[in-house]
Amino acid sequence: MSRVHIIGIGGSVMHALALELKREGYGVSGSDDRIEEPSYSRLKEAGLLPEAIGWFPERITSELSLVIVGMHARSDNPELLRAQALSLPVMDMPTYLAARSEHQHRIVVAGSHGKTTTTALLITALRRLGMATDWLIGAQTAEIPSTLRLSGAPTFVLEGDEYPASPLNPRPKAAIYRPHWLILTGIAWDHANIYPTPEAYTKAFEHILQQLPKAGLCFYNASDPYLKDLVDKTLRVGWHRFIPYQPLPYLKKGQQWMVRVGRRVVPVRFWGKHNLLNVSAVWRLLQELSVEDKDFAEILSTFSLPERRQEIWLRSPSLVIVRDFAHAPSKVQATLEAIKETFPNLPLLAVLELHTHSSFLPAFLAQYRPALTPARRGWVFVEPHRLAERQAELSALQRALDGKVRWFLSRDSLVEALRMEMKRKKAAIVLMSSGSMGGLSRSDLGISEGSA
Repeated sequence: MSRVHIIGIGGSVMHALALELKREGYGVSGSDDRIEEPSYSRLKEAGLLPEAIGWFPERITSELSLVIVGMHARSDNPELLRAQALSLPVMDMPTYLAARSEHQHRIVVAGSHGKTTTTALLITALRRLGMATDWLIGAQTAEIPSTLRLSGAPTFVLEGDEYPASPLNPRPKAAIYRPHWLILTGIAWDHANIYPTPEAYTKAFEHILQQLPKAGLCFYNASDPYLKDLVDKTLRVGWHRFIPYQPLPYLKKGQQWMVRVGRRVVPVRFWGKHNLLNVSAVWRLLQELSVEDKDFAEILSTFSLPERRQEIWLRSPSLVIVRDFAHAPSKVQATLEAIKETFPNLPLLAVLELHTHSSFLPAFLAQYRPALTPARRGWVFVEPHRLAERQAELSALQRALDGKVRWFLSRDSLVEALRMEMKRKKAAIVLMSSGSMGGLSRSDLGISEGSA
């Protein structure tokens, strides 16, 4: 392999793959119909930014050694059709990574929620303990400078999505990685545009579990009854090992969360019982590697969550503003419960952006009603062009939520309302989205970088 073309190079993982392949000495080209930050700047700095946005089948020639397709591309993508017509080798990204890691010990983190945090803590712990590892993760941290690392290390830690791999391959990504060890964080219906029912969604996780080899390990969240039933039904006693975990014990000193690891109690830089589950999953796995309590406690005390997870924009005794990546109902509810428990004396305002494909489906959108209950008030923000892209009707979305929710259809009106809330000087405001909320920033709310 000498020349590789990536269809969908602007994706968070795909652009990282392009950078890794170039670092290894391959000739890399790519294309996409949309490239946003930070992918844009990183590709430009590496000299890999396409000359023009869009698909250009004339760039697909017989000189290419391999074409890698991202899930963003469709089955009728003109570059993909051209590659197939030329009988070029074509792979989706998960299949390529699985082939690259054939001789590595693969640890996959899967589940509806908590994947990125769990993966980040596991990678951080292995690196600090001097255990060489490659990784794939959905977001960066201060200690994990890239979303993908390929070095041929003995271990490969992969955040494994249940989303289909590509238009060529409907199998869940996590299943394609064929884990030796698997962490399952929980099951809560998501990706309703792909899995129209909770039953169809659960089937994807059943398929992931079926990939465990003989003597494979599954660490699973035993507090999730649906997941426990699925593990008991799918895995084979005597063939697999399944290791349950529960949240680690904790206590609070004011707004500071303290976690017990063995006989040690350490302060941590995050809140919420959902994060204690993520920590417990990693700790249980590390115990299989004979890691001692004191070593993990030290790692945990200085671990910071991945970007856009519980990011504090403003913090004072009477006003707190938190930006979070939460977007699916289970994530929204866990985030709100964590904020409410941490700041019990502040009225909680939940601000949710509808951004994903699933969130525009009325049947799925109704799942947000119970998810928003920890908050005293709920606001929903949606950009009008998103409604058009998703072919959604605002009235249908409003009926699906069917509650005392305030709707915002422009960034300016949202900013104005948030500024008014800040003047009241007593609130915990949680801004939740996997998008950018129309590019909302601290400065829009008059918040300086050092206010947290």
